[in-house]
Amino acid sequence: MIPMKPILFALLFALAAPVAKAQTTAAATQNSQAGARTLEQRAQEITASMAKHLGLSPEQVKKVGAINLASMQHAEAAKKEYKANPKKLVQQMDIIAQTRLSQIKEALTPMQFAQYQQRREEKMGVPREAQSNPASGQPGGYQNQN
Repeated sequence: MIPMKPILFALLFALAAPVAKAQTTAAATQNSQAGARTLEQRAQEITASMAKHLGLSPEQVKKVGAINLASMQHAEAAKKEYKANPKKLVQQMDIIAQTRLSQIKEALTPMQFAQYQQRREEKMGVPREAQSNPASGQPGGYQNQN
């Protein structure tokens, strides 16, 4: 079993900070513009990606969009409030990540959540042999789909 704390912190960090897409000058320009996006825009982009990759229904898109935006707003508020206390900030980010994950799980079908978990682990660089088994306890796992 993989410790959840580093994974959850990495997830929150990934949501709160723009990710560099390439090393080229054109990508650097794109990234500097990406840093100027609002929380709402970033939450919409994350939600759109989830909708595309998980096949979300319009109702799920609304729920997941609200979850993503609220999580990002809470993370920003925590960064400001606990700027001088990194230990407390990490604790708050863990709570925010755990809350988001449980809310996402409620909004998705078991198969969608298994797919979400696998993509999340892949993006965080979790080695394949250490990844959770989406099929265990989850009907319709993602193992045979790519």
